[in-house]
Amino acid sequence: MEESAYSSLGLRMNRTYRDKPKAELFTLKDFLSHNFVISNQIELKKVFIKDLKAILLKDNLFDLIQSFFDLETDLHAATEKLEIETTLINFDEFYKNLSPVLMRALLENANQANNAQALVMSIREALRISLEEELVQLEDIEISV
Repeated sequence: MEESAYSSLGLRMNRTYRDKPKAELFTLKDFLSHNFVISNQIELKKVFIKDLKAILLKDNLFDLIQSFFDLETDLHAATEKLEIETTLINFDEFYKNLSPVLMRALLENANQANNAQALVMSIREALRISLEEELVQLEDIEISV
């Protein structure tokens, strides 16, 4: 009886995305810190979308920015570990979309230079808009396995 209890101990750390119960949600940090396996682009896309949605919940501008940079770092580390080619999930489009939205937000607040809070809120909204556009584009991408 004890033998069967001990024989499954090592399996917990080697579960893949498919083996994880639906109630539990992975993050890219989970994959990296526990060496879980991402076996295809669909799994990577699902995890990435989940992480991106979590970032959008951040209210503080600086938490939002830090979370974004953490996700970018985690994505880079995860794709290096993958044995599959991942060209669809990157932040190239995000940066292209962010630039004009951010410039517009700054321009709209040019007359309110004394109001730092309005400027911070405007920058946060610009980041949120660009992240939401990234999310919509990613959700629309069909990935063939």
